[in-house]
Amino acid sequence: MPNGIGRLGLLAALLLVADHAYAAKLACGVYQDQKNEDSRLLIESDSQARQLSAGSAPRRFEYRRTGAELQMADLEAGYISKYKVDADNRISDDLGFHEYVLSESAACAPLLPAAAAGTCRADLPQCLDNAYGADETTLQRWCETEALPFACDKLIDLYQTQAKASGPTEPEIEKPPVCQEGTPTFSEEGCVAAAKEILGEQIAKSLVGALGSMYADAAVLPAPRLDQSIAMCNRTRSAVVCNNAAGKLWGAGRYLQARSALQTACSEGGDPDACKKAEPLLGLSDQDQRFVSATQLPCGDYAAATGLMSELKFGDRGMVEAGLGGRMRARLENGLVRMRHDKGGDFVFRVLDAQRMLGIDSWNEFALYQRQGGADRCSAPVAYVEKPLEQDCPAIMQEGGAKACCDAGKLQGCNALGNQRALQGDWTGAKVYYQQVCAQGVRTGCENLTQVYANAGDESVIDSLDQLCDADPKHVACDVRETSNWEMLGMAHALQQLGDSMEAELPTEDGEDGNKPNKD
Repeated sequence: MPNGIGRLGLLAALLLVADHAYAAKLACGVYQDQKNEDSRLLIESDSQARQLSAGSAPRRFEYRRTGAELQMADLEAGYISKYKVDADNRISDDLGFHEYVLSESAACAPLLPAAAAGTCRADLPQCLDNAYGADETTLQRWCETEALPFACDKLIDLYQTQAKASGPTEPEIEKPPVCQEGTPTFSEEGCVAAAKEILGEQIAKSLVGALGSMYADAAVLPAPRLDQSIAMCNRTRSAVVCNNAAGKLWGAGRYLQARSALQTACSEGGDPDACKKAEPLLGLSDQDQRFVSATQLPCGDYAAATGLMSELKFGDRGMVEAGLGGRMRARLENGLVRMRHDKGGDFVFRVLDAQRMLGIDSWNEFALYQRQGGADRCSAPVAYVEKPLEQDCPAIMQEGGAKACCDAGKLQGCNALGNQRALQGDWTGAKVYYQQVCAQGVRTGCENLTQVYANAGDESVIDSLDQLCDADPKHVACDVRETSNWEMLGMAHALQQLGDSMEAELPTEDGEDGNKPNKD
C-alpha cells in the first residue's frame, strides 16, 4: 500500500479513536471539584446528575452530551449550563469556576425511558429557553404531568402575582374635554398639554405604588392555590418548590402545613436550611393555627433560633431592643404586633400565648420566639400622632414641578426636593426641606433627617427633633428621636469622613499626593 494512503488511513483511525473517546459515556460516580473542596458532581446515569455543595440543597440536572460539550439542564432553577469534557472525563465549565475529576466510581442507574415527543423533557434546552414566557396552562402541564420543579416554582410565583393583582383596580382615564374632537372645547395644543400632565401623574402613581408595595404585606394566596402548592411540593420533592410553598402557607396562617413543606424540603430535597427552620416548629399544634387577636404587647425578653433578629427585648412604652443598639417601637394593629424598621416597612408578629409568638413578615418568616424572662410588667405603649405623606404632586416628574408643589404647601414636593439635594451630596440643603415635612408630623421627613445626621454629622438635627417633641410630646418626631440609633449613625459619619480623608491622600495620576497645595 502506498505511503500516502497509509498515512491517511492512520490519520482517519486516530480521528475515529478521538471521536470515540469524546462520544463515550461519562463514567458514573462522584467527581470532586478541584477548585472547591466542598463541591462535588454526582453522575448518576447516562442522563441524570446532581451537584452537591456543603450547606446547600443538591441541584438536580438532566444532561446531554454532544462530543466534548456537556449541556446541564438545572431542573430546579430552569436554565442550561455548558461544560466541557476532555478525553479523561475531566469536566470543567466555560468560566473556570469548576473542574470536576472522577474520585469514586459507581454503578450507573438505569437509563430513563425516552421522553414523549412534544414534552418539555424531550427537548429541555429549547423548553428552558421558552420558560420565561410560558403561560399558566403550559406551566401547569410541565409541573403536573412532568413534575419539573422549575415549572412548579414559577407557577407558585405566578399565583402570587395574580393574588397581588386581584386588589382594587385603577379607574379608567377619561378623555379630557379639550381632547374630544368635534366639540367646542377641542384644542389640539391643549390636548397635548393635558396628555403630558396625565402621563406625569400616572408615572408618579406607578412609582409610589412600586415603593409602597416593596414594604407591604404579601398578598395571601386563595385556598385552592395553597392546596395546589402543597401538591406541587409532594409531587416534585424539590427543596426549591417546597420552600416556596412553605412561605405561601406560612403567610396564610397554615403553619402546620408550612412546617410539613419545610420537612419535605429537608428530608427529600436535602436542604439543611429548611431542616434548621422546621426543627423549632415541631411543638406547634392545631390550636396555634386559630387566630386570636393580641390585646396587649409582649413584655420581657424573647429569643428565636431562626429569623433576622435572634433576640427581642420588650420594655416600657412599647420600646423594643433588638441587639447591636437597635431600637424600635412596637404597636398593636389588627391583633398583630408590628414594629417599623428603618427600611420603611414593618416587622410583624403573631402572639400565640404569653410565652410564644411567631414572626410572620418576610424577614422573620418561620421564626418562633419564646419568652426567656426579663421584665414582668411593662408600661403602656405611646401612640404618636403622625400623618401620611400625601401623594399630591403629580407634576413631581416635571422640571420645576417639585418646587412648585412645595411652594404651594404640598409636602410630597418638599420631600422630593430634599431627596434631590441629598442625591447631589448637599445634605445641608436637603435638611431644610426634610424639616418642613417632619414639622408637619410626617414620619418620612423625620426619618430622612436622621440620614442628614449620618451623612453630614449635623448635630442640629437632634436639636430640631427635640424642639418639636418639647412642643408636642405626641409628635412623631419624639418617636424618631427615641428609636434612632444615634451612636451608630454617628459612627457611619465618622467612617465616611475617614474614607474621604484616605481618598484625598491617595496619589493622583501624575504621581503627586492628593493634598491640594496651600495657597497662603
